[in-house]
Amino acid sequence: MKKNMENSSELNRDILTECNWSYDVPLDDRYGYSSIMSCLQKHSKEMLERGRAVHSRALDLLAQSASMMLEASSINEPFKAYFQDFRAGRRSALPDDFAEEELIFFEDIVNEISEPLLKARLADLLWLLRKPKNPEHAKIAIDSYISQPIDDEAWLRGLNDCWERAARLCLQTRDFDRLEKIKARLFSAFCSECPRTKFMSLWLADLLDKLKIDNDFKEDIASSLGEKASDLKKNGDFHAARSYFELAAKKYRQCSDDNGWLESLVAIAQCFELEADSRSSGSNMVANSFYENAIQSYRKIPTKHREVYGVEERIRVIRDKIAVSGKASLEEMGFVSTPGIDISDMVEQSIEHVSGKQSAEEALMYFTGLFGGPEYEKHSESAKEILKKSFLSSLFGSSHMSSDGRVIAKTPAMNLRAGEDDPANQAALHRQVQQQFSIEIQIVVEGQIMPALRQLLMEHRFTKEIMVAACHYSPIVPQGRESMLGHALWLGFEYEFGLAIHLLCPQVEHIVRSQLKGIGAHTSNIDKEGIENENGLSSLMELPEALNLYGKDLVFEMKSVFTDSLGFNLRNEVAHGLLDDDSSLSIQSVYAWWMVLRLVMRSIMIGSPNRQ
Repeated sequence: MKKNMENSSELNRDILTECNWSYDVPLDDRYGYSSIMSCLQKHSKEMLERGRAVHSRALDLLAQSASMMLEASSINEPFKAYFQDFRAGRRSALPDDFAEEELIFFEDIVNEISEPLLKARLADLLWLLRKPKNPEHAKIAIDSYISQPIDDEAWLRGLNDCWERAARLCLQTRDFDRLEKIKARLFSAFCSECPRTKFMSLWLADLLDKLKIDNDFKEDIASSLGEKASDLKKNGDFHAARSYFELAAKKYRQCSDDNGWLESLVAIAQCFELEADSRSSGSNMVANSFYENAIQSYRKIPTKHREVYGVEERIRVIRDKIAVSGKASLEEMGFVSTPGIDISDMVEQSIEHVSGKQSAEEALMYFTGLFGGPEYEKHSESAKEILKKSFLSSLFGSSHMSSDGRVIAKTPAMNLRAGEDDPANQAALHRQVQQQFSIEIQIVVEGQIMPALRQLLMEHRFTKEIMVAACHYSPIVPQGRESMLGHALWLGFEYEFGLAIHLLCPQVEHIVRSQLKGIGAHTSNIDKEGIENENGLSSLMELPEALNLYGKDLVFEMKSVFTDSLGFNLRNEVAHGLLDDDSSLSIQSVYAWWMVLRLVMRSIMIGSPNRQ
């Protein structure tokens, strides 16, 4: 963001009064801070056209303050730029962009602002930036954030973030009187009927749970959530019912109500199975994924309680249903196929492939169907042809170096007297296959993934909650890892691939280990002292069970991306702290992020991590 300090010293309360600004946007057209920003920008432009540069500057500063996106859960960085252009090195405003003179202006006018959201933003910025901190700024921000009534239509237009931010400011400043007021109003809203949306009670209960301020009435919340979930289930709204049962299960567990908790877990599994039954006539692929999710849900019920609820019998019944729907579901799958390597055509086709989808969830399915992953046999045959034509290069071995100059692998020269099975020839072939794979991935990332991602972000908003929910429904994500993995996947939609890959690598290893354990593989070793240690991802992918579970293509892809020293080797690069800022934002990191996203979304669709 470029700073314009001209006339900053002339800004004062009188200037704002002379602007006579009002939030003249119809109530139905108000969308939180984005509407306030647009309104301020419009009036700023009018002032400039009238030759009143200082007044225009004052309104423009307020527009910049309103432009930032609220990250309510963050204490230290609650505001983010609403747009960033990494290639051009440009972005919109961030808190640290405001100069001292501009903060003084904000402090001078904060009590003159009548629009609650704008007043809250200025006070919050002052609390965040002014030194020493003034608790009065936090109090003004809190009171302004919660001055609006809780309304279901406004809730998802940013009101939810305002209430969360207010509560977190109370916790930070230890303002427990205001926190009690917030808690009481949220619970009162939870208890009220809201006929316009079936999810309002869930959203409120989730916020209270997230803030951990519902201890006084968590039993009431659990009971109410369970009742609403049962009603939704009876009416055939299985998706909404599952959402309520999931939070109800969590609250029952917090209340040490084992019966409520177990019955909620069973109901979640039943909802998956009932929805699968209802979908089977329309799409075997969709039905198959719901059946798989039903099994995974039943498996969350502890073994000692399964007999009471007939869990093992239900799993056997559902497996029979999966056998029927699973065969047909694969025929319904398809991937985008682009001829040649004309990247301009590929970019256009990729954008078209993901455009115009009705929802973020649907767009995600198309986004992860851009590319089906590498096909090892094709790479192998192509590599063999290249080695035959490159006779001289085959006579010499090669050393492979990392970006910091270390020799990380050596490939011997080919043994021309031996056949393909000779270790030296296999090593040369593997080197060439990895080169082919690297070229393919560069084309995929630059020609498909990144153009499609940019298009998605123009059309949809991908929240952390969406990605956590996807991980929750994915049968490959172990229980208790949904938030971590969902957060890692969400970071990619923020272009934070470097952070994402550092979170993804250990989670991918845990997923592989959990799945291999699930089919009876030995994933640990015992040393000479009798101490049992878990094997790393490199060793896990070498197990014969891994090949049986994932298939040749996915094993090759996972090795190339995470563990092969001739490939991207991201697991080991991350584990040893070898990725710097540049390399962690590389083609490899982007592809690894998208690959894990593809596996998660595909598992929801067909209930299996491998490509068949």
